[in-house]
Amino acid sequence: MSRSVIFITGGNSGIGLATALKFAASGCDVSLLSRREAENERARSQVEEHGVRCVTFAGDVGRAEDVAAAVDQTCRELGRLDYAFNNAGIDQQHSSLISQTEDDYQEIMDTNVKGVWLCMQQQIPRMLEAGGGVIVNTGSVASLVGSPRMPLYVASKHAVLGMTRAVALEYAAKNIRVNAVCPAVVETPMFRRFVDAKPEVEQTAKVLHPMGRLGTAEEIASTVYWLCTEASWTTGQSITVDGGFTAM
Repeated sequence: MSRSVIFITGGNSGIGLATALKFAASGCDVSLLSRREAENERARSQVEEHGVRCVTFAGDVGRAEDVAAAVDQTCRELGRLDYAFNNAGIDQQHSSLISQTEDDYQEIMDTNVKGVWLCMQQQIPRMLEAGGGVIVNTGSVASLVGSPRMPLYVASKHAVLGMTRAVALEYAAKNIRVNAVCPAVVETPMFRRFVDAKPEVEQTAKVLHPMGRLGTAEEIASTVYWLCTEASWTTGQSITVDGGFTAM
């Protein structure tokens, strides 16, 4: 009997890699679509330490041809597609609304919104062929609340949540569940690079969370795993994992 297969975008570091390793540890084969080939290979080695298969594709989720090729490669080499974690995304540097450019808009929307849309377009037909599947999209607490000087990022993450709900309703009767995970600030290499440039940000970020600390990538990965494997009557939902951030 073949193993289950998960397809993960942005899977070579941070939350994506933690999720890949979580599923690999459970015996699931893994496919990774991320931009940087060298980091993909490092991630593949870590995943394969769990005795499962891993394929990687260096590409951009904002390019339809890259997404189609990656999903096709996944199904061709691993035989099926059971789960998808559409996690690739980019942040926005804090800046005044009037200083933001069309290029800023396009870059954020192409990755955070168009990327999720393109991925689901390719994933769902494969899941329908197999009789069902589960998709988890990465939102954010910015899917639920505003944040000054980050309107493009906030808009993109609100869009992810709206798209998640709409697609979940469209395919609910066809055994495909679609949910979103909405983290607050998580300790990832991306966040660490930002903190290295502005060390004062770390303490400020911790204060925003009533639990007094940042989240871990593994905590988000556990939520994704639960949504995929155990939450069988859950679809069209946003699961907030935020240390109390949105409770204030």
